[in-house]
Amino acid sequence: MSLLSRIRVPHDLDPSSRAGLMLAAVNVGMSYQPNLLTRKSVDQGIITGVSGLAGYSWGVAAHSALSSLGSRVGGKRGQVAGDALVVLGAVAANRLLAWREHEPAWRSAARLASGALAAAAASGMASRAIEEIPSTPVRVLTTTGTVAALGGGVYGVTRLFGQQIGALELGPFRSDRGGDLAQDQDLTVNPLTATGIGLAVTGTLLGLAAAESRLTRLWSRGVASLFGGEPEDHATVARGLSFVATGVAGAMALKLVDRQLNTAGEGMEPAHAVPPDIPEITGSPVSGRAWADQSREGRRWLSMVLRPEGISSIMGEPAMQPIRVYASLSSAPTKEGRAQVLLDEIDRTKALERPYVALWSPTGSGYVNYVACETFEYLTRGNCASLAIQYSVLPSSLSLTDVKLGTDQTRMVFAGIAQRLAAMDPKDRPRVFLFGESLGSQVSEEMFEGMGVFGPESLGLEAALWIGTPEATKWRQQLWGDRTVSAPPAVGPGDIYLPRWVGDWTQLPPDEQARVRYLLLQNGDDPIPKFWTPVLWKRPAWLGPWGKRPPGSPRHTVWWPVTTFFATFIDMLNALAPTPGVFVEGGHDYRLELPEALRGVWRLDATDDQMTKVQKALRQRELGWETKRRWMEAEEVVGPEARAEKERKVLDDVATWTGQTSVTPADVQNIIATDCEPT
Repeated sequence: MSLLSRIRVPHDLDPSSRAGLMLAAVNVGMSYQPNLLTRKSVDQGIITGVSGLAGYSWGVAAHSALSSLGSRVGGKRGQVAGDALVVLGAVAANRLLAWREHEPAWRSAARLASGALAAAAASGMASRAIEEIPSTPVRVLTTTGTVAALGGGVYGVTRLFGQQIGALELGPFRSDRGGDLAQDQDLTVNPLTATGIGLAVTGTLLGLAAAESRLTRLWSRGVASLFGGEPEDHATVARGLSFVATGVAGAMALKLVDRQLNTAGEGMEPAHAVPPDIPEITGSPVSGRAWADQSREGRRWLSMVLRPEGISSIMGEPAMQPIRVYASLSSAPTKEGRAQVLLDEIDRTKALERPYVALWSPTGSGYVNYVACETFEYLTRGNCASLAIQYSVLPSSLSLTDVKLGTDQTRMVFAGIAQRLAAMDPKDRPRVFLFGESLGSQVSEEMFEGMGVFGPESLGLEAALWIGTPEATKWRQQLWGDRTVSAPPAVGPGDIYLPRWVGDWTQLPPDEQARVRYLLLQNGDDPIPKFWTPVLWKRPAWLGPWGKRPPGSPRHTVWWPVTTFFATFIDMLNALAPTPGVFVEGGHDYRLELPEALRGVWRLDATDDQMTKVQKALRQRELGWETKRRWMEAEEVVGPEARAEKERKVLDDVATWTGQTSVTPADVQNIIATDCEPT
């Protein structure tokens, strides 16, 4: 008796599961391609796991369907002939339907469908060949070797073309400390950790394969008992039921995460527990709005308002107290109610009597960019009003379904403002600006869908600045039209400018920059303007032919369905991890460019010397407030040992932020005392 015949195998995979594992292996190899930003080992494990599962799910479902169709036509010979025809047809279809920028959806969908079916057919042919091996142990070993060869081979091939993340493609960049990685942090994959995650993913996929096969058999028996026939006759239906069950479980898990994040977004932070004593601020004792009703991001923004003496010390001129009013998500149960809350605060503070008024469209969590707002307050000498209305307390990636709510609220606020401005003497009306960041850009820009260049002017906006506008924003798509991402765009339409990356804007001739009143700024390696649903199934323009990609796109990376989508989603999660007080250009971080962009596009007066002082003050304030938040949170920890550990972590972080070997509690207190309101 041979050694192989003595190997005990508890359960061999069916042909469809084997085909699914082959496609999973291909997806696993493709998942290691670089994308826009660096990633951690855990991130890579997530991308690999999801990609492998997607390949497996498609492989078993498509193989099952193709096998069923082929066997009905001509038995086993029909299966083989059908698979061969599918592969040959896909080769022809991909030549006829070669990728084009701005191609219609049907073209990309047809190309994807033919390629996906060909992959399933090819894996099916290999699976059927292995099925002919009479020895079960040999079949298992052959399957294992084939899967390993496919995954390793694809991984190796992708490394032959000098692939590189998009952040490195931007080359040297401007920052406070220098460097050549246009990203807030350089995340690396630890080889040992990655190996462990890879083994875990492989084991998980094998377990899922066996579990899914067993679940499918149970479904098949159940369907057969209800409708008759043999269980094998209902394999395709059973696979579909297994897919639905997996989707329901995922939706329930997502709902649980959503509930937990909602609670965190409303939490009270020790550093912002005391409401400001300034009448011009929402939540102050005289405002009539309870401080506890504000969200976490609302309390941060409101309590960090600049004071007149701080503005004067930086600008060297007399200053006023800026106005900041905010309508939190919990301030009213309806969007109409929240819009009215903000309008009431505008009336109470006489915000429209200030010469400069800006509406800040926040991110999904309710965050308003401190650097932009503080720049506005410095450059207007405090004689300004800032307005914001919240539509979610969740991160932007989990607030995508709230865009319409945010747009409706913003439109209502502008309608109320327009009504009030119409009643004012024209010479007394303020200059009105709009700012949007990330999902807040989409929320505010979608007010102009279908209106083109007339959109912003219809609201009486003198100027607007949007940063990191999501790709799904319809107004931006309409403005971009059929232009190509392979060449720098010209200014237009009208006074609008749509740079592909910051360099397009900074390298624009001064006379062209002076024309721009509405700027949609984005970094080349920012995943927010590149991530949207079609990336799941359609090759985006930023991954077009190499040499025609916009700055910041990864070098030689091949678009892969599902895999590229989740890799870009992970990039979104890693796109903003700023070091407090250190401004860099890259990812979703726009702090470095914001002050000058705001000064130029909004036409706010300041000398170069004043701007130098503003830039320094912005960094000091960011460092001071983040240090204060972390330190006060540490001091609230119950238990001396736990508190000491938390404080040590804060001291280490502050030392890293400031580039020192160590800092003391006294140093931390000094940073808080001097930097929260620099002089």
